[in-house]
Amino acid sequence: MKKTLIFLMLAVLLIGTVSAQLPTEVAGLLPKNARSMGMGGAFRVFSTGYDTFFGNPAGFASKKGSLTLADMAAWAYVKPTQENIDKVMALVDGTLSTSDMITFANSLITQNGLGAGASFGFGWAGKGFGAGVTMVTDEVVTGNSLLGAKLSSQTQLNGIVGLGIPINLGFLKVQIGADARAFYLLKSPASGWTVGNIATAFQTDPNAVMTSIQALSIYGGYGFAFDGGLTLSVGPLSLGAVVRDFGMGFKMDESQTIGDIMNAMMVPTEGTADYMLKPTVTVGAGLGFKLGGLLAPSLYAELDNPQAIVSGGFDKVWNNLHAGAELKLLNFISARAGLNKGYISLGAGIDLIIFELDAALFTEELGLSPGDFGRTGIVVQAAIRF
Repeated sequence: MKKTLIFLMLAVLLIGTVSAQLPTEVAGLLPKNARSMGMGGAFRVFSTGYDTFFGNPAGFASKKGSLTLADMAAWAYVKPTQENIDKVMALVDGTLSTSDMITFANSLITQNGLGAGASFGFGWAGKGFGAGVTMVTDEVVTGNSLLGAKLSSQTQLNGIVGLGIPINLGFLKVQIGADARAFYLLKSPASGWTVGNIATAFQTDPNAVMTSIQALSIYGGYGFAFDGGLTLSVGPLSLGAVVRDFGMGFKMDESQTIGDIMNAMMVPTEGTADYMLKPTVTVGAGLGFKLGGLLAPSLYAELDNPQAIVSGGFDKVWNNLHAGAELKLLNFISARAGLNKGYISLGAGIDLIIFELDAALFTEELGLSPGDFGRTGIVVQAAIRF
């Protein structure tokens, strides 16, 4: 009996120790790709070229290769209403008072969320191989008031190498791909940074703003992750699936502040806190037609987290559905529209030999269910490709 009690106590202690050491999951950071966001967040499963670095590595198996010398995107979380545009213009030209500025920021945060992000990268993708470097940063403020709002910040640098294999089975064409990524992640704590202290300092003593910012804690560390996927095509119909951010655990340093980084001019590297990227699974279907050189319409529907639908029922579909359409005119002008978990998105693009320019107006769901709280934003993307 005594041995049994000792064994049970050791087992409980071991379970508690293992549980305490379980790594914290953190979502990997993807850019607001203008083409995808214009189609409701779809076109990740069937991504091609540079987009493959954030989508399906099966795109590396494409017969056509693409060299991206520079791909740059910038987005802002703000509703482009006339009132908001007027306030932004007043802010730019310096005619907006401090009190009006704070009132304006409060309305933006509580009604939509306020923030911005950017991405940059370059690389080769196609003909069975992919290699590139990308960087994405995203900052957003959310909350029920300015003083109680939280700022979440995340920046991720990636070095990617991948392979793709095309398989021709007669009428069935298969593409399989995988990549390995070395990444560095720099982020705010999970709870975010409290905006109230910075806002109060800005209102009472602008010189104290930088002091408040330097005192903010920031986490940083590096790791490795893997992505893999496949697509199946029969005539105009395509099916596909992709698994991203499947990787080993990594460590982040949680002891640094922004001031520490500024003083040392070095980001934190070796940490003690265990983390891992949260794996994601997406499946999709697409239809694409080429009507000569005049029109090329396509339709896409993609579903995130299909395993949750199996366990949670069909009502989970709407929570994870991205659907979109693209119409190419004369092979260089594109018009796009989509549904992102029920919210409408619109986009357009132009492809002039080596220069591409795309833009989109989108809304994404922040709540647990469609319609809870939508965050609207705009994104503009430009690239030089060969």
